[in-house]
Amino acid sequence: MEGLESFFTASQQLRLFLLSCAFGIPLGILFDVFRVIRLIIPHGKILVAVEDVLFFCIYGVFLMSFVSAAARSEFRAYFCAGNLLGFALYYFTLGNTVVGLLRKLISLIKKGLGLVLRPLSKKFALICEKIRPFFVGSFKIHRRSRKN
Repeated sequence: MEGLESFFTASQQLRLFLLSCAFGIPLGILFDVFRVIRLIIPHGKILVAVEDVLFFCIYGVFLMSFVSAAARSEFRAYFCAGNLLGFALYYFTLGNTVVGLLRKLISLIKKGLGLVLRPLSKKFALICEKIRPFFVGSFKIHRRSRKN
């Protein structure tokens, strides 16, 4: 029976499926990194779309590497299903908890920075008020000299 070694046995397929489920968890962690970046630096739809495209490009490279290394370069649809299952398991359990805690931490940091920067901004406004007449006056003098 020639060619039988090119097929996966049921136990090998189960091992590959479980391995692809396990590799869905790092994909969820990578997605959480993008979520945290979005929390720290709020941005519009275009940048979010760019991040999503980048995430799917990374996933494509990951899937190609997984298939090449673990499955003798034979792609099976259940690899994607296993990745999705592992991703969903992480996302709906640990991922939401971690991102929720990070969301609270980031909001506390932003509030703390606001409390620190608010008095500084008032002092900066006072300094600007004192300096403005000097710059406005020198600009008027410069403009008059250019006219003459």
